[in-house]
Amino acid sequence: MSKKIVQDKERTVNLSKKLIIVPAAFLIGLLSVVGGTKYEKEIRQMLSQPTANKPQSQIRILPSEGTVERVIDGDTVVLADKTIIRYVGINAPNKNEKYYEEAKEANRKMVEGKKVKLEYDAYTSDAFGRVLAYVWVGDKNMSIEMVRLGWAKVELMQDRRPLKYQEELQKI
Repeated sequence: MSKKIVQDKERTVNLSKKLIIVPAAFLIGLLSVVGGTKYEKEIRQMLSQPTANKPQSQIRILPSEGTVERVIDGDTVVLADKTIIRYVGINAPNKNEKYYEEAKEANRKMVEGKKVKLEYDAYTSDAFGRVLAYVWVGDKNMSIEMVRLGWAKVELMQDRRPLKYQEELQKI
């Protein structure tokens, strides 16, 4: 590693012996700007290295795409990388509720085994640790499709800012 030297009128500083702390949140935000460039790999590598101050469980790099490995229910899927994705803005029947199997099957037919794009809103995780995202298959938003088909209902949280597709969901 080459030593980088900075000189000014008063002092010389050897930067190779200085620790520069960059908040992980800043680096994660920076990924959206540098995604697809030569810097993306370096930033992801920095984020993956454990440090004494940074518990790994607090840092999550949100995928921008993936392949749906399996469908849990009408509003939740698991990607091939094991990330659990919960659709934003909707609620489908849970296990042991009426129409659970039908909603799960409708979702399975649309997404299972397919490559999907993921889009995020203001809130990116829920109380259960699932990633909240809009799942896109081609030009179709699965939150909107599940509501349009009648297998899910729109679910908005009180006292939260409006969702990106809130108006579109409410029109259905």
